[in-house]
Amino acid sequence: MTLKRRAFVLGAGALSVTALGAATSSIDWGGVEQESLLVAGSEEFHPYAVKLVDGFAQTRPKLDVVVEAGGTAGGLLALKRGAIDVALTSRELTATEDEKLTRAYLVARDAIALVVHPGNPVGNLDRKQAAAILRGEVRDWGKLPGGSAGPIRLYRRKADAGTQKALDKMVLANAEMPSSAIVMESGHAMHDRLAADVQGFGFLSLHDVTPAVKVLAIDGVGMSRASILGGSYPFTRSFFCVTHGAEKDVVRAFLSFAQEPQGQNILKGAGLISVR
Repeated sequence: MTLKRRAFVLGAGALSVTALGAATSSIDWGGVEQESLLVAGSEEFHPYAVKLVDGFAQTRPKLDVVVEAGGTAGGLLALKRGAIDVALTSRELTATEDEKLTRAYLVARDAIALVVHPGNPVGNLDRKQAAAILRGEVRDWGKLPGGSAGPIRLYRRKADAGTQKALDKMVLANAEMPSSAIVMESGHAMHDRLAADVQGFGFLSLHDVTPAVKVLAIDGVGMSRASILGGSYPFTRSFFCVTHGAEKDVVRAFLSFAQEPQGQNILKGAGLISVR
C-alpha cells in the first residue's frame, strides 16, 4: 500500500485527465498488478479522509492511493471530468451539482459548538444573536436573555483553521469577526481559555467539547448526537464521498468500508459523528 499526496491543482480548471495520467504513470508499480484510488476535494473533510483512506488501504496491500484537498467545487469538477474516483464534500450537493449519474454517500457529520464558561447564566441564543456576538455587534452579556452585565470577551481561531472556516460559513455567512477577538492557536487552547474565563465566548468542534465548558443551545436546541444526526441542531456539517458514472470495484469497496463499522470507527476516532 502506498498513500501519496500529490500537488494536483483543484482550482480553476481542476484536475486535468492529462495531468492525472502523468501523475499515475510516475507510480512505481514494481512489476506487480496494483489498484489505484484517487480521492480529492473538501479541505475540511481532507484530514479525516486521509485517516479513512489510510485505514482502507491497510486492507488492500496492492492499492496505491492519492489523497488531495483543494476544495469541494474543484473536486466535483475533477470527478465529472474523470480525473479522480471520489470527490470529498463537506456539504450537500446543490441542484446543479446533483446530476443523474452523481451519487453522494453520507459518511459522517460534525458540529460547531458555541461555548462559554460553566458559570455563565446564558444558556440559549438564537442564530441572529450568535452571529451578532461573533461580528462584535453585541459586546455585553447584559444585552442577552438571562445574561449578567459585563463585557463579552471574544475568542477566535486563525483564519486558516478548519473550525474557523466552518464557523465563518455556518454562523457568520462569511462575515468577519472583529480584530479585537483573541486568537487561539488550537481547539485545546480555546477550550482551556473558555473553561477559565467567565466572560469568554468562543466555539469548538464537537470532539474538543468536555464538561469543563458550557455549550449553548441554539434556537432552543441543545447539541447532541441525536440533534446533529436529525438535523435540528443548526450548526452542523455533513461529509460526503461522491462518485459520478460507473464505479470501479475498488471504489465500491472503499465506499462500503467508509459506511461499515471499521470505517465509521476511524471517523469517530478522529472526532466526527458516525452515521451508522
